[in-house]
Amino acid sequence: MGKITENAKYLMKFSLEADSLVERPDVIGAIFGQTEGLLGHGMDLKELQESGRIGRIEINFESREGKGDGKTRAEIVVPSNLSIKETVLLAASIETVDKIGFTTARVHLKNIEDIRGSKRNYIESRSKELLSGMYGKFTDPKEALDKLSQEVNIAEAIDYKGLCSGPDVPRAKEVIVVEGRADVINLLKYGIKNAISVDGSRVSENIVDAVRGKTVTVFLDGDRGGEMILKRLNQLIKVDFIAKAPDGKEVEELTGKEIRQAIKARRKERPNTQSNGSGGRYSEKPAPEKKALSESNIEKLGPVLKDMLGTKEVRFLDSELNEVHRATYGELSELLKIVDFDNVSVILMDGKLTKSLAEQFEKKGISTVACFDKERFKTGIRTLCISDF
Repeated sequence: MGKITENAKYLMKFSLEADSLVERPDVIGAIFGQTEGLLGHGMDLKELQESGRIGRIEINFESREGKGDGKTRAEIVVPSNLSIKETVLLAASIETVDKIGFTTARVHLKNIEDIRGSKRNYIESRSKELLSGMYGKFTDPKEALDKLSQEVNIAEAIDYKGLCSGPDVPRAKEVIVVEGRADVINLLKYGIKNAISVDGSRVSENIVDAVRGKTVTVFLDGDRGGEMILKRLNQLIKVDFIAKAPDGKEVEELTGKEIRQAIKARRKERPNTQSNGSGGRYSEKPAPEKKALSESNIEKLGPVLKDMLGTKEVRFLDSELNEVHRATYGELSELLKIVDFDNVSVILMDGKLTKSLAEQFEKKGISTVACFDKERFKTGIRTLCISDF
């Protein structure tokens, strides 16, 4: 776990003050114990550390005065490979620690250090030093850096059909479809010039004209959102191959080696068979039959729903309560427009079930919704509120 510090995106640094003498195991135990379950499934510290997304927590003691009634002061350092939003959320949860053993304690976030930003600053500074030596005739290191950049053949991103693309896309027979501009730029960095973005998770319909007649490889981020984008693309265009970033990683942050490995390991997509009327094509596949939810499974929903309190999460489950997808309540309306949910029977959500949402759920064949509250209306969906458990 300790190796994550080398590749971590951020370092969270906290100050700790305890009202008596405490040791490292006491502090670690308090952090894990008092944050458990606060942020719901997927953001538990133990799970994050086991998956390598959080590194080894370091405790640097500054002073431990007295033998029984003195104070302990320390710095807590937590490496994070999460996104900045997830890192901030986790930092806030750690600040809630207020006891270590039987001792009152106070934990306060001092700062979150962007390790990659620090590295970039060092690289820029060091490059100018090196260039000053290599190009002694230049009085200004920045001028040397500009000259060197001009000498290197760096491909520039272009606008093609309203989408950010590599320069080879207009004439290429095969293209790589990625989510956003940052993905295109990262692939250009490693010499891949035939990538085109779909303008984020909303997936621009401009992609239909942009890839018409070309062999398409969709290169997805290694998270749940990638699957949703693929479903939307299958409604618009003919997808030939699918490549995927390693779990938990985004295409924009992959190394050249990781990019090549992912593209080499791409898999063939099922043939698409039906036109969507916009020049694109999508898969025609029968929706699996949805089984009725058993009463024993209904009872299992209560503890899960209570655990979701405060997360604003929406979880999509099949009839055996296996999780199919997870999103936020704010994303739900948009997802309902672009995803068929053919294998979803149950929806759990930390939010209110409105009449509009219920009507859309019915059209998707959802049989059961468990939520915290609902408006008054009639629906054929079995609706369970937190008070029903």
